[in-house]
Amino acid sequence: MVATDTSDALDNLEKELVTFGRRLRSLQRTLSDEAHPDLEPAQYALLNHVEELAPVRMADLVAALEVDKGPVSRACARLEEEGLLKRAADKSDARATLLTLTAAGKRKLAAARKKRHKVIEDLLKDWSPAQVKTFASQVSRFNKLAG
Repeated sequence: MVATDTSDALDNLEKELVTFGRRLRSLQRTLSDEAHPDLEPAQYALLNHVEELAPVRMADLVAALEVDKGPVSRACARLEEEGLLKRAADKSDARATLLTLTAAGKRKLAAARKKRHKVIEDLLKDWSPAQVKTFASQVSRFNKLAG
C-alpha cells in the first residue's frame, strides 16, 4: 500500500511539475515582452543571470546557463546592440570579456521584476504569509536538490 501511495504521489508530482514548468515558461514570455518587446525569453533569462553574476565572464555565464557558447555569444551581441548589455575587457585576463548590464538594461529588468511580483502576488492573494513562506522554502529545497 505504501509503495502504491508513493507511486501515485510521484505520478501526481510529475504532472504538477510539468504544468508548473509550462506556466513558468508562459510567465517568462510575458515578462520578456515587458523587459523589451523584441526580447526572446532566453535573452531575458540571460539578462537576469548577468545581473546576478555581474561582472561575469562569458565562459562563466555559459557554465551557469548550461548551454553552448555560440547561442550565448549571439544573444549577448544582440543585447549589446539593444543597449541592454555591455562588454568590457577583463583587466586580469586580456583574453576574457566581462559582461554587465547597462543602466537601460537594469531599468528594463526592474520594470519586469515589478510586474512579475504583481503577477505572483495576484496568484497567491488567498494564501497566508506562512503558506507563501512554506511554498518558497519547498521550491528552494527542490531547486537545490535538482541543481
